[in-house]
Amino acid sequence: MDVDVAIVGASFAGLSAAMMLARGRRRVVLIDDGQMRNRSAAASHGFLGLDGAAPMTIRDHGLTEVLAYPTAALVHGRVTRIDGVRGAFVLEGAAPVRAARVILAYGQRDILPEIPGLAECWGKTAIQCPYCHGYELADRTTGLLASGTLPLHHARHLQDWVDDLVLLENGVRVGAADSASLDRPGVRRVAGRVARIIHRDGRIEAVELADGDRVAMQSLYLLSRHVPAASLAADLGCATTETESGSYVTVDAFQRTSVPGVFGAGDMAHAFASGIQAAASGSLAGASCHEDLLDLLPEPEEG
Repeated sequence: MDVDVAIVGASFAGLSAAMMLARGRRRVVLIDDGQMRNRSAAASHGFLGLDGAAPMTIRDHGLTEVLAYPTAALVHGRVTRIDGVRGAFVLEGAAPVRAARVILAYGQRDILPEIPGLAECWGKTAIQCPYCHGYELADRTTGLLASGTLPLHHARHLQDWVDDLVLLENGVRVGAADSASLDRPGVRRVAGRVARIIHRDGRIEAVELADGDRVAMQSLYLLSRHVPAASLAADLGCATTETESGSYVTVDAFQRTSVPGVFGAGDMAHAFASGIQAAASGSLAGASCHEDLLDLLPEPEEG
């Protein structure tokens, strides 16, 4: 298959990029394995015009729209390797593809603490972004799990959603300065390590500690670490930005990576994860990639 642009990942970012390119009458193929990051969530929030719609519903509707364009195609499966240079990339895996440009939009993979019951609640009542699900889970007893570090930012940030917050210290040391910042109405602290999450079909009922004590709650926030869902950017030599929560592919104002001809979009190229942010960056990546095919983009800034 010979195309102008190959897009790895067909969720909000990849589909938005494909839409711009298909409307630019360019041949574009999306390659996707169906493992979108927010697949466990029942609803996606904050997406203007689609607030509350299921992520898979948004994705499927977007895919139908993109594939209505005659120059757009979808290949199911994974890309295992990308070789070549700007103007002549070869993608191996689900199907051999030759492309002049590549857009990486395969997202991130969340790494959760190994606590029994947590994975079953993830995206339902165990979450990390209050903008995504906080409105629906507000005004109930809510846990905040420390995992390696103390989530002080979240402890303050959640006060507009939660007035009964239980900080689960989970073995993390709380210093005097941190303790003083947590000393306010609406925040309780519970020492001891978390042994398991007690839930019913993903709805949290309590957290059980290592000593057997149970702390009742109906939702839980935690800061997961995340890593790119594939190693393709690293294999290509794309520069990355390291943060406490994980690594991201470094892109410029046009969504270009450090490798000529390769663009990045969505969660894998931005620290702030949201559906509408992913779609916006994908739209920009698609438009920028189209201009790059026409040699209309300015030269990247050095450094």
